[in-house]
Amino acid sequence: MNNENIRLTKLRNKLIKEILNQIPYSHLNGHPTKRLPNNANFWFKGIEGESIVIHLDLLGIATSTGSACSSEKLEPSYVLLATGLRPEQAHGSLRLSLGKWTTEKEINYVLKVLPKIIKNLREISPFKD
Repeated sequence: MNNENIRLTKLRNKLIKEILNQIPYSHLNGHPTKRLPNNANFWFKGIEGESIVIHLDLLGIATSTGSACSSEKLEPSYVLLATGLRPEQAHGSLRLSLGKWTTEKEINYVLKVLPKIIKNLREISPFKD
């Protein structure tokens, strides 16, 4: 179990670092290191999380919005709101969960397609500045 936690933490940290570096106005929800090794949760300024989820799903990437505690609800996650996020930030959130079978190749695929999806959604967003 310890080896798996180390492996997942390494993949999670790569995902977090690269998303924050590659995507302007992206924000990590929660503490950067005091988190489960298999969890990364972000909010992206100016877009809805559901739109991101749909685009990723069409590319074979399973994700969710909000937190695991509210994944079936359309209202903002009470967990994310309790961390200080505003409702529009919580609605723009994306949760990425890693597992035993997650590979670095899959992480690289997410890092390849997600910045393009965010860019395209921001271009058509009614919330853009």
